[in-house]
Amino acid sequence: VFFRRMAAAGKTFSSLLGNRGLSPPTSVRQLCSNAPVLYEMPPLSERLSRIQRHGLVAMTEPFVRDQATGNDKAKDQSFRVQNYEVKFYRPAEFGISAVFGYGRVRSRRLAAEIGCFGYYPLSRMTESQRQFIKDALNDACTAYEEPQRAAGAALQKEILLNIKRLKDIGCYRGTRHILRLPCNGQRTRTNARTRKRMGPLN
Repeated sequence: VFFRRMAAAGKTFSSLLGNRGLSPPTSVRQLCSNAPVLYEMPPLSERLSRIQRHGLVAMTEPFVRDQATGNDKAKDQSFRVQNYEVKFYRPAEFGISAVFGYGRVRSRRLAAEIGCFGYYPLSRMTESQRQFIKDALNDACTAYEEPQRAAGAALQKEILLNIKRLKDIGCYRGTRHILRLPCNGQRTRTNARTRKRMGPLN
């Protein structure tokens, strides 16, 4: 519509540019030479590697500043509970699950007790929050009298005592444990190769 009105008024695009003090382009190639290139692929995002290392964290100013200055020492930090090592750089849901008896659900519940989500990494928690988690794990690993909340060595001992009780009373499951065969009704004609290869207990 603009060019039709200009043609009706007897004006051209070159004359319009000349009136404005601009020189008309000599060709389409010259017109497009200064245009930004749109077909180049943008650089790949570092979001995946950042999530794998730090979890789903907000890109706050201190976090970005620490990444730029190289002050991120959380990957080398951890604390030990018995013979289990809990890494700080991992999200709480996966870092706490390094302890035997703590799965993802139980780890999320422990993190919720201090007001954090499961994907929140231990490196971004306060020292008091990490100490609370460490104390809770130590208590669970030494709860020999409370099997419901036991973990670590206490839970492993409870499992061994349960198996020993089944063997002592001579029930079907105990007999299957002695023979080192599956005790929950699995088929053994074709499966259970590894278990049968171990042989019965002496």
